[in-house]
Amino acid sequence: MGDPVCGVEYKSFSHIEKDHLEIFNNQKFAFVSVPLSLKNEKYEFQPLEIYNYNFEWGTKVIGVIPDNINVDSEDVEIRSKSVNLLKKTFKLASYVGVNTVMLNLDNDRNTNLARMCAYHLHESHGRPLWIRINVSKDSDCDWRKWNNFLSLLPENQNKIGLVLELSEEVPSDQDMMRWYSEVLLGLSISTSLFVANKGGYPVLRREFQELLSKSFKKKVQVIVHGEDIHGLGMDAYQKYIYHLYENKEPSSVYEEFSRGYEELLQIPLQPLKDNLDNSTYEIFEKDPIKYKQYEEAVYQILLDRGSPVPGGEPTQQVVMVVGAGRGPLVRSSLNASRRSKIPVKVYAVEKNESALIILRNLVKDPFFSEVTIIDSDMRDWEPPEKADILVSELLGSFSDNELSPECLDGAQRLMKSDGLSVPCQYTSYLAPISSRKLYNNVANQPSDSTHEDPFHLGYVVRMQCVNLLDKVKSCFNFHHPNKDSVIDNTRHISLEFTSDSESVLHGFAGYFDAQLYRDVYISTHPDTHSQDMFSWFPMFFPIKQPQLVRQGEKIVIDFWRVVEPTKVWYEWALSEPVPQAIHNSRGVTYWIGLFS
Repeated sequence: MGDPVCGVEYKSFSHIEKDHLEIFNNQKFAFVSVPLSLKNEKYEFQPLEIYNYNFEWGTKVIGVIPDNINVDSEDVEIRSKSVNLLKKTFKLASYVGVNTVMLNLDNDRNTNLARMCAYHLHESHGRPLWIRINVSKDSDCDWRKWNNFLSLLPENQNKIGLVLELSEEVPSDQDMMRWYSEVLLGLSISTSLFVANKGGYPVLRREFQELLSKSFKKKVQVIVHGEDIHGLGMDAYQKYIYHLYENKEPSSVYEEFSRGYEELLQIPLQPLKDNLDNSTYEIFEKDPIKYKQYEEAVYQILLDRGSPVPGGEPTQQVVMVVGAGRGPLVRSSLNASRRSKIPVKVYAVEKNESALIILRNLVKDPFFSEVTIIDSDMRDWEPPEKADILVSELLGSFSDNELSPECLDGAQRLMKSDGLSVPCQYTSYLAPISSRKLYNNVANQPSDSTHEDPFHLGYVVRMQCVNLLDKVKSCFNFHHPNKDSVIDNTRHISLEFTSDSESVLHGFAGYFDAQLYRDVYISTHPDTHSQDMFSWFPMFFPIKQPQLVRQGEKIVIDFWRVVEPTKVWYEWALSEPVPQAIHNSRGVTYWIGLFS
């Protein structure tokens, strides 16, 4: 149903008969929830007279199951009647072709309900099913009820959505982070939660306003239900919800750029093995922060290395931009030279023939007169002189996953003995996360001849509906130039975390930060993220078997970086609370090539 919008739910047929012609035309509701069968004490099937209503059933209608159905009742008669009623209601939903079916999860035991929902999902070819849960003061109990139900489904979990029925008790931020990670699609709000403002119009308390504002950013929709207790028509509630939506906190540059990429799995780039295309360069070069930071780093180095002694002249610095692409780092280096008034001689080293075309056109501009284009792999080029400054942007979403260590180790012979590298060091980070949507997206990835098992890959993902279960911890560090007598870029680390809530562990989020020079950094670390920088999304390393973790329970992951002469890969394994098989063992599913 698209972006966050507002729908209205009718509990009885009489209200629909009165208002159905105005719901979409005058009241401007985006969708309507209607009872598929009238609730009654005898559990009789009293279906909605569908021919009386000119609804767009397939796009604008949610069919609601009567909330007194209890197919898990200990009372045999109630259970039998409920099963019969649910079957008939499901059949009506399929016949009418409603967009979505919604049912309430009111009981602690829902085994038979899950079984019948599994049948329905299969027979309706995966038409979405929304589960509504009443939010109580016991958030762990509410979540456990939801998780137990979902765990019983043998398939089609990606077709299940969650709706929270709000009460007077506003969920905490921590509770909402857990719910957001559970494919939360809707907030159901009774008109009784609205209060009248000075003008008599219905409004929500400040806490609810803040909750909706955060939820709108995560594409959560609102369902209003109840009597028109303020006497201004149901559209008064709709107008207020849209007022909140239109006045929510403005999106950041990062959020605007990443719109449409949320939870979208992307295979990491392999710029050594594959040449980047023009559109990829185009996207990266729009980043408003990264190149400013690079310029600042080169500027400070130039001042430190090239500033004249009293009465002398500034010392020209040799700058080598390795992996120059279409030239943004070349431009940043020249800008730094103009600012510092320190002359530079720039070598732009690039192996991508298509990018070289752009570079050769650039140097026709007088601004680039100090630039020499080098058509070569940085690891093979024999320079006419050594570099004072080696500049590169070879970092991936997990810092080293685009083989920056191997490239810069091979290129450091281009530097003077006291030469400096930008970046000079970088660190990767990991954190355990819960995200039902990310897990479902991986589970539904098609296997192919290249990637045999989708759970044995790391993915680049714009993470939005994710719950971090503990603080981020450092993983691998690399520094340049590397003066070790024997350079070894293999790594292994065991990281221990403690879950801050009861949840399901679906994998680990990967981040990085990089020190360009002194106090000049770029970072995707959640606590230090470079504001408005969007060149990198985090990495997601899934685990094949989701793992239930209790609050305070220990989570231990082992992570390896394996290096062979022609390729590099990662392996990872959960060892606590329950050991799982090593992911991507021997690099069988995914590896990063060192050569094209």
